[in-house]
Order: sequence, then structure tokens, then C-alpha cells
Amino acid sequence: MLSGPILLIGYDVESSGNPEVVREFLTRAEAIHRRFDAPCTLFLVGKVVENNSGDLEELIDRSDLFDIQQHTYSHTLLKTVCMDDGEGIKLVPSGSLEDIREEVRRTNELIRESFALECRGITGPWGYYRGLSDRPDILGILHENGMRFLRTWARNERDYQPVPFEIQPFWYGPQGFPDMLECPIHGWQDVHWRDVNGWASTDEYLEMLKETVDMVMENDLVWGYGTHDWSSMKEDPDMSVMVGLMEYALDSGLEIMDYLTFYSHCEDEREANTQ
Repeated sequence: MLSGPILLIGYDVESSGNPEVVREFLTRAEAIHRRFDAPCTLFLVGKVVENNSGDLEELIDRSDLFDIQQHTYSHTLLKTVCMDDGEGIKLVPSGSLEDIREEVRRTNELIRESFALECRGITGPWGYYRGLSDRPDILGILHENGMRFLRTWARNERDYQPVPFEIQPFWYGPQGFPDMLECPIHGWQDVHWRDVNGWASTDEYLEMLKETVDMVMENDLVWGYGTHDWSSMKEDPDMSVMVGLMEYALDSGLEIMDYLTFYSHCEDEREANTQ
């Protein structure tokens, strides 16, 4: 398995009800990632592809920094979440197996028809404890639809945050899918940390991320950082947190990589080790 220190930046682009939010995010994200020559992955909700296909196509044509993958068609959960945030239990049900199959298939078709790209990766909406380690039936559906790398382990044993960094990327071999790679979303997702500590606390949030960079560097880890189109701009219209994170990470020697590139390197290593 490809070892760290590596920072994987993934944006869940899910503001399907407000194309202008997506458009504004794409403009700002492009400028920032071009500034640092830093690749990333956009995990697109299918409805966003429908509503912002022109904006996305222009971005893809202009820049090779943006890897395009999916986030289901309508943000349907792959697994039920039973979240204990310390203030009570919140249950968010998943879609049925047929719902999941259709959500993934439909989004693949949209990405193929809109951008002539084959989707190979997915972020599971909300994220789950253990990822899909306990759901080989769902893994089978994703596999038959071409998914080979997943961001689904995004919660701890309370179906909440933070996710321990000890859970590094791993193959779903024991479940029968040795070519499917789980890439956990580590630590605190921005939405949860900022809900708890205040959305205006951007300086404090960035300081926490810088401390995480130091820890990742010290321990040679892979860090899957999770953020979103809307959340990366909320109370931070210039996306100063992303600017500060990328600047500090690169100054520290942390390599920034998109998910498809990371998976391709890991798959090459896996194939070499099985020959």
C-alpha cells in the first residue's frame, strides 16, 4: 500500500438545489488549486451534473487538476447512520439496494455522457462506521457499477467524529473485492467541527488543520480530508481555510494528491505484489 505522508483532498459537490453555489465554488476552487498546482477530487452528486454540466465541462477542459468522481445521484445514503453526537441519537436511513444500484448507475451515465469520463470512485453520503466492511452486498453493487475506490469510512464507533488516523486505506479483500480500495475520511469533517465550535471560528479551524499536518508528517500517514462545495465557503467566502491548509501542507513537504492518482499507484503496487 502506498504510504504517506500524503494529503488527499476531496470535495463533495452536493448543492444540487442551488447551481449558483456550485458555480461560485468551482470558480474559487479553480483559482486556489491553480495557485498551488494542487490536484483534488470532486465527488459530484448526479443532480449537480445535470444542473451545472456546462460549468463543470469548462473546468475539466481548462484544468487537469480536478479528478471527477461521484457522490450518488441524489445524496442517498448507502448505509443507515445512527449518530450519537453527545446530545442525542439521530437515525438517518439508507436507500434500498435497488435505490443504491440506480443512484450509482444513473450518476455514472451522467458523468460519461457529460464529460466522456468513466467514474471509478464514490463518496458515500454522510459516511459510515467501518465503511462498507460489513456490507459485501453493497460492495457488490458498487463493484458491478465500476467503483474501485471508496470514501465510506467517515465516522467513528458513535457514527460521529473524529475518525482515527490509525484507519489507513485498505483493500476490501476479505469481503471478496480485492481490487476495491477504502480511503477513509480522517479526523473531523469541516461540517462537524464547525457546527460544534462555530462557523465563524475559521482561524481556530485552520490551526487545528495545521496541527494535523504536523502529525501526519511525523507519522508518515495518508490523510483523507473531507470538505464540501457549500461548507468550504460558509463564513469563509474566500476559502481562506483551504488556502492556508494547502500553503502549510506544501511548505511542510506534504504531498497533495487526487484520489484517482492515489488509487492507481496503490493498484499498481497490488498487482506487482500478486505476480
